[in-house]
Amino acid sequence: MKTILRALGAAFVTAGVLAVPSVALAAEDVPLFGALTERDANGRSVTYPIHRGETIPVVLGVTNRGTAPSAGVVVNIRTFNDLNLPKSFTNCLYYTDSNLDGAWCEFEPELPVGGTYALSPFEVSAEDDAEDISGSIVFQWFPKDWADENGGIKKFAERDSRGDQAPVAGTGAKLALEPRELPVPAQTERVGFAFVKLVIPATTPPTTAPTTAPTSAPTATPTGTDAAPATTPPADGGGSGGGLPVTGINAVAIAGVGGLLLVAGVVAFLVTRRRNKFTA
Repeated sequence: MKTILRALGAAFVTAGVLAVPSVALAAEDVPLFGALTERDANGRSVTYPIHRGETIPVVLGVTNRGTAPSAGVVVNIRTFNDLNLPKSFTNCLYYTDSNLDGAWCEFEPELPVGGTYALSPFEVSAEDDAEDISGSIVFQWFPKDWADENGGIKKFAERDSRGDQAPVAGTGAKLALEPRELPVPAQTERVGFAFVKLVIPATTPPTTAPTTAPTSAPTATPTGTDAAPATTPPADGGGSGGGLPVTGINAVAIAGVGGLLLVAGVVAFLVTRRRNKFTA
């Protein structure tokens, strides 16, 4: 993993673009290139989302805004912090400088005036434990004949490599520069920026499954005085040993007869007492 210099942030990116004094002189040369990338409906550069450990395609384009065709073209590409350049293409020399991954790539076919072109295929990758990718890819275009007169991409890559590892060529096929329809803003420079956003999913606490299956709550059985009285079928009145207490309508009738007998007894008692008093 490259050394991360997050504290420098965007300031380091800007410094990286301007840290090539000899190459910067090419800005006065012809043809004049314009760096292009994809843009949204509002004309703003598209931001490409990337996840940890993911490799994604990114559009880095160019247009020749000069007055004459260019006999080939050269591009310098730089990524920062945890965003890397896969070392894929044989026509590119890859180098490192602290928290920077860079590549000088050359293309021999003539680049005519007008038209828009893009690197194809071109990809970047995020490290598995990525935390900071700086947010931009910086790419800068130069005429190939000017680069060859100044030592070619080998000399540029060796000068820009400040790590322990010497520049190396990719091990796959060649990177191509192919026609692609891209918007051309009114103001274009040979230095361009393609934006990449690191997407880190929010972590959620793990859910623990219950160790035992839930059981139904037991049904409470009332006891003591709270218990409901048991229902007993009425006695048929037959047999020996007596029966159960009589309830309902029969009980009311019996109670009425008993009351009449009690009243009759009281009247008889009073009459008897009155007779006894007169005879005395």
